[in-house]
Amino acid sequence: MHRFLGRLHEAFDELSTDTMWALTPRELGECLEEVFAGQARMAALALGLVAQADRSDLPTHDAQPTMVSWLRDRVRLAPTEGKRLVRLARALEDYRVTRGALAAGSFPVASAAVIARALDALPAGVDPDVRAEAEEYLAGEAHAHDTHALRRLADHLDEVIDPDGADARRAAQLARAEAKAAREAFLTLRHDEATAVTEGSFRIPLVSGVKLGRMLESLTNPGRPDPIAIDDPTTGVRLSAEERRGHALVELVDRFPVGKLPKLGRSDPTLVVTMSLATLMGGLAAAELDTGQVISPGQARRLAARAGVIPAVLGTDDEVLDLGRRARFHNRPQRLAMLLQQKGTCAVQDCTRPAAGGDGAHLVAWSEGGPTDLANSALLCPRHHTLADHPDYAVTRLRPGRIRINRRC
Repeated sequence: MHRFLGRLHEAFDELSTDTMWALTPRELGECLEEVFAGQARMAALALGLVAQADRSDLPTHDAQPTMVSWLRDRVRLAPTEGKRLVRLARALEDYRVTRGALAAGSFPVASAAVIARALDALPAGVDPDVRAEAEEYLAGEAHAHDTHALRRLADHLDEVIDPDGADARRAAQLARAEAKAAREAFLTLRHDEATAVTEGSFRIPLVSGVKLGRMLESLTNPGRPDPIAIDDPTTGVRLSAEERRGHALVELVDRFPVGKLPKLGRSDPTLVVTMSLATLMGGLAAAELDTGQVISPGQARRLAARAGVIPAVLGTDDEVLDLGRRARFHNRPQRLAMLLQQKGTCAVQDCTRPAAGGDGAHLVAWSEGGPTDLANSALLCPRHHTLADHPDYAVTRLRPGRIRINRRC
């Protein structure tokens, strides 16, 4: 084994890629097939060596705690990839047919991983002969299907092993998977001011994902009266399907009617843009969102043109910001003004919780004669609102938009 690998490296040293241009299409195709088969055979060899190294405790010999750490230290393999490799090497020890087919270069290592994962997922009580038949079936299908198609076949392995009970098991498995998907749905957003981009990742239940896909399909439909451009208007380059779906998602967000959303702090969800009058009239100073990010003056003017402008200049006749004792609750313009003063966060000093959904609080309680005006008001997160109303705590106004809450002596 050691001599073979040494000769292999010698052969690689003699190989030159400078003459690839001389290959005919037929020779090029044959070379590609051979190199991918060789890649699978080398993967089988590597997995066998990893399994033997793990079994013989090579990591301890080289002062490493685990095989994964040995792979990271000696061959610079990332821990995630190392774990995957060690797990597959251990699994293939039990699956002779799959291991042999991979060693023959019959299918890629990714397909071997699909087979091992599907067989490992079978119930512990499955008869060994049935497990062997399942491996024969999947290995045979791996010769004819790519990894993606093989994964779909592996998902329905139950139907091959026990056709009579497959429907009931499949229904139960789907119900568990759907309940798990509903529990584990998430979405993360990352805003990058430097590149003016928001990116993120999400996971939602299958049906919701299909619904989202269908909504985006309707917006990318070239037959609509105002279709999303197929070519980039600046470069003329054809947009990919992924790029057009991205444009469709932007349009979906812009199209969704605010009135259909639940209230956020007694108001419709609202994005507040602050800019100077000079910027509004064509100046070059950046505008600021209530979340703290800045946007270009052109973008701010476009938003103003689409949505109209709510002046943030106190004393304007367009909005009543000081209601005195005439009303108990803060109205929408007051909440917007407080949101601006507080730069999008809870009014308590050093609290970073968002103010958009916060509670409109009176610094001097309404019951004690405090007016419903900006000087006596703040948007507080629920926790700080609870403390502000508690008799054991005192509220001190530091400056417009910022307060401090301390326990009374």
